[in-house]
Amino acid sequence: MRKTKIIATLGPATEDPKILTKLLQRVDVVRINLAHGTWDPKDKSSHQKKIRMVRKISKKIKKPIAILVDLKGNKIRIGNFKNDAIELKKNALITIRFTEEEISQSDKEIVVNADYVFDNIEAKDIILLDDGLIRLEVKKIQPKKKALICIVHEGGLLLRGKGLEVKNKIINQSGLPENDKKDLKKLAKLDIDWVALSFVNQASDVNQAREVLSGFNNHTKLIAKIERIVALKQLYWIIKASDGIMVARGDLALESGPGELTGLQKNIIKQTVKGKKIVITATQMMESMIHNPTPTRAEMTDVSNAVLDGTDAVMLSAETAIGDYPIETVEAMSEVCSGAELYEESISKADTFRFTELQRIDEAIAISSISIARNMNIKAIVALTESGSTALMMSRIRSDIPIYAFTRNEYTQRRVGLYRGVKSYPYKFKATNFTEVLSEVSKELLDSEMVSLGDLVIITSGSPLKIEGFTNSLRIVEIK
Repeated sequence: MRKTKIIATLGPATEDPKILTKLLQRVDVVRINLAHGTWDPKDKSSHQKKIRMVRKISKKIKKPIAILVDLKGNKIRIGNFKNDAIELKKNALITIRFTEEEISQSDKEIVVNADYVFDNIEAKDIILLDDGLIRLEVKKIQPKKKALICIVHEGGLLLRGKGLEVKNKIINQSGLPENDKKDLKKLAKLDIDWVALSFVNQASDVNQAREVLSGFNNHTKLIAKIERIVALKQLYWIIKASDGIMVARGDLALESGPGELTGLQKNIIKQTVKGKKIVITATQMMESMIHNPTPTRAEMTDVSNAVLDGTDAVMLSAETAIGDYPIETVEAMSEVCSGAELYEESISKADTFRFTELQRIDEAIAISSISIARNMNIKAIVALTESGSTALMMSRIRSDIPIYAFTRNEYTQRRVGLYRGVKSYPYKFKATNFTEVLSEVSKELLDSEMVSLGDLVIITSGSPLKIEGFTNSLRIVEIK
């Protein structure tokens, strides 16, 4: 069982139901990026239709797939082009015009709806587009037209909706934007599993989102994307406020520089796992596979390092959204993750268990389960869970022991799909006492070939059964 989870971003390359089905059979979570696409129900690829299609196929293939939706955040994004993209050639001139118009008038200009940015830009500033892949220098400013005349230093194909940054300047506003609040309310009604908050600077940004969701009876969890150096100064509090962290390496690299990025990634992953939250590593993990059927050696090493760092999940963006080889990319990433995991146990055994730091019973049960399993010939750990919290605690300790989360709740089945080393299993909880539970669980384990007769497994549960957040017992049983 591959323990590291894979997130694939949906887009034009996955709109075909046959391709999407193949994708869902291979990934654990799908991502919808609100920076692209629309809420318009008439749009054949609207966000609602993507969500419905994923839910429909997920049920058909009998595999719980979590949906992660990425909010736009305060990121400055360029507008649309008449042909969806333009080609920028080195040393060519291009105009950036700040306007409320959504579509540029020609291939010689880029429109941006962010007037407040214009006043902060000066001649010779370096404009970074598409995570810095395209670089422009401001040669002339036209105040009356609110336009910048720029020369292209690093060109390439520029797609609509890509981000805009200014080198060595902070141009983004703080706080949760009104558009994000509106989107959150729509997503809450759709019962989305995870929402990623873009450009989080401090814990209050997460708390604002939590407050918006509080008006709805849903189970949506929040992931804070770390994209700013300023966020690193508040990392401890952001982790505490969030349900998970995403290492968004594209924008983070623009601020930190390439030299620090690897160290920052390792530190963020370490601090998040220590903080008992899930962590995702994202951006350009297999970028070359957008147009090539195989990854580079450097990309394989990058993914492997993220696995060895302890990440819960690795994420694919353009590779599956617009790439030529979405299925092949996922298969290549899965193979690399599984290979890296062969070496992870020797590294993670250095983990220490500090029982003095525990304040909750379910945490003590989780850590005790992993500790016992490591020192006995335990084949699997079964967590009978309502919310998935015990499985989450177990997964914070990296080991090679499979964890099965038996739950009756569909939202829990989907959510644990993002927990490293945890596999969800639908369990109806017909039993009323542990003797009956043991019989039912043993049958399910054997029928699914998770274990064999005579194997030792650990089963954690609550007493009484079926009460959320009340795991208080651990049993070592032999499968008979």
